Amino acid sequence: MRPETIITTETDASWAEEQLNLFRQKFDPILSAFLAKETEAATAIRPELAELLKVSSDFIMAGGKRLRPAFTYFGYKAAGGQDDEAILRAAVPMELVHAGALIHDDVMDNSDIRRGNPTVHKVFEKNLGSKATGTATAIVAGDQILALADRALSEYPHFDERFRNARKIFDQMCVEINFGQYLDVIGNLLGVVDDDWVMKVMRFKTAGYTVEKPLLIGSVLAGADSQKQKILSGYGVPLGIAFQIRDDILGMFGKEAEVKKPVDSDLKEGKKTLLVIHAVGEMENQNRWEERQRFLRILGNPELSENDYHWCQDLMTETGALKYCEDQVEIMTEQAKMCLSRGDFGLQEKRYLLGIADYLVARKH
Repeated sequence: MRPETIITTETDASWAEEQLNLFRQKFDPILSAFLAKETEAATAIRPELAELLKVSSDFIMAGGKRLRPAFTYFGYKAAGGQDDEAILRAAVPMELVHAGALIHDDVMDNSDIRRGNPTVHKVFEKNLGSKATGTATAIVAGDQILALADRALSEYPHFDERFRNARKIFDQMCVEINFGQYLDVIGNLLGVVDDDWVMKVMRFKTAGYTVEKPLLIGSVLAGADSQKQKILSGYGVPLGIAFQIRDDILGMFGKEAEVKKPVDSDLKEGKKTLLVIHAVGEMENQNRWEERQRFLRILGNPELSENDYHWCQDLMTETGALKYCEDQVEIMTEQAKMCLSRGDFGLQEKRYLLGIADYLVARKH
């Protein structure tokens, strides 16, 4: 059963995108200044350490939507927070956690491209002249960025009960990211996993640290009560899952120039996405056993041919897996918006959160 629809317009989504861009203009100088300060401190220890921080900083500043720090900021403002300078600084660790996780994710997936540029381990490989050293150095770089996220959070100026509660949420977020990543990695070794497995990966690896936890951290720093926190969780979890499903659809059916990564990479890596699980399930329901066997042989094959890639696209469409996932994006987005509509939040912040939900699930990249 579909939830009742909360009507937002294309204008609301466009306005929210504009607000996200305006936030980035305020936030990026603070993020850049923090990274510059840390790079300077590292260089003073040994000049060689400058490269470690420079490559990571270039990666962080070169792209990204800044969704996670923006959710922290708007969660804070929605709950009545007034100290803009403090919350902008508190949003820095959200982007750093994201960056550290991406650096490690690219190492694990052996990805060459991220945001249209060489991945961090590929940059180090080129700079240092060794694939093994490039990989090892990227792991250190990811660890260092995660350590700096912790340091950035500790610089929040108000060390009070609100901060301690926000810190607990931040720590739980970091634990859950690793849970999701572990399930994702070992899932690639398994032939078929169930829906619960896929949903747990999306819940921990994406929904928690992309939408829900950043919102909660911001709102708690502003003094949000348990009811407001519950509503923000009810918005953040389904929207984060919808965001990931949309990402998986783009990763299979998007245009490479827009998504800025190879669109066959999920198949080559054997990712157990909702698209994959429902394609397999429908082939079983329809007794398409030979096609199922071929599909499972293709899944995880690093030598995937273009012909096999397009065959998998057609199969996901024919079995209804694509339609199912598109429907789930719509259902979960409406569920998120419906939950948010019940909350007593600032009008502008609520408008942003409703609009950004539509923007995120309609995006092309």
